[in-house]
Amino acid sequence: MKNLLITLLAYFLFNSVFAQQHFYVGTYTSTTSEGIYKMHIDAKNGKLILDGVAAKSEQPSYLAFSKDHQYVVAVNEISDTKLPGKDGKVSLFKVDKTTGDLTFVNQVNSGGAHPCHVSLDPSNNVFVANYSGGNVGVFNIQDGQLTEKEDLIQYEGNGPKKNRQEAAHAHFSNYVLGKERVYTVDLGSDQVHEYKVVGGKLEETNSIGVTAGGGPRHLIWSKGGKYLYVLNELSSVVSAYTMSEGGFSLIEEVSTLPADFDKSKLNTCAAIKISKDGKYLYASNRGHNSIVIYKIDQKTGKLENLGYADVHGDAPRDFSISPKQDFVVVSNQQSSNVVLFKRNKKTGMLEFKDEVMVPLPVNVVFW
Repeated sequence: MKNLLITLLAYFLFNSVFAQQHFYVGTYTSTTSEGIYKMHIDAKNGKLILDGVAAKSEQPSYLAFSKDHQYVVAVNEISDTKLPGKDGKVSLFKVDKTTGDLTFVNQVNSGGAHPCHVSLDPSNNVFVANYSGGNVGVFNIQDGQLTEKEDLIQYEGNGPKKNRQEAAHAHFSNYVLGKERVYTVDLGSDQVHEYKVVGGKLEETNSIGVTAGGGPRHLIWSKGGKYLYVLNELSSVVSAYTMSEGGFSLIEEVSTLPADFDKSKLNTCAAIKISKDGKYLYASNRGHNSIVIYKIDQKTGKLENLGYADVHGDAPRDFSISPKQDFVVVSNQQSSNVVLFKRNKKTGMLEFKDEVMVPLPVNVVFW
């Protein structure tokens, strides 16, 4: 009975306290980073606290939890020149729910070079996008171990911007619970793909060809799943779609940049998120170094630009809205700082609060 009470207390603390304000930061380890960091928000004082290294790992850029939060999967964004296809790696970690520490379990080949995104479905299927490999690998957690790949989808083709679209570049592979589908993007050929998962393998059900040269990077569905928003890295545009009998229909395309932005300067987009209430959409600009804030028209799906939040750093690679929706945490890759914003739930606007130095931060994942 005593052990049961201790376990229940630990579970309560994790879900009621830690899960609300604690998060992991995936990083690149090419400078001084040691791997995956654990941090938390001091909500009362509007401060960020760096709690140390959760796990040492090589280039653990993107992270994802299993449904039960017992495991974290990390992509190791590398290219092993000794392997056929120059595979990167995917690592599995066991979560200590009281401390946030991560214990390494095992590692497998990702199926292609430079894996850059990962997600899981409720059956612990793991979906990995290999950027340089131009493919998506499917794995599974079985008996507490990450399996070798169960499936591999290889993309082909290119786009008009030859410096970035010379070949296929899978940049995103996300399972969407409400849709029971996996969505992937190929930046190289300007394609978005939709799949259902059948027996641990991917079967394509739909696709979108975005405007040529857009370079789709990430996407997100609106609350309720009526509208799909695709963030185009190369054109700095959000493309809004709705479903029709023939597939996806384009509603509009909206720039992520202000009208007076100097077009001679380079800007690339990175991450896109929507608030839980479905009213506000956010996207990150690298170059303009901002988070653009839109209000979503609930009847049409169209976006109204409300303004920009300066990220107080360089190259906002990723950001995440806290579970209570009251803060936004931004990882500025090139300036090596993680930044905290207070979020106004009524207006959607962001107010800078604090920053902490973290080497080459990439991904932000709340517990």
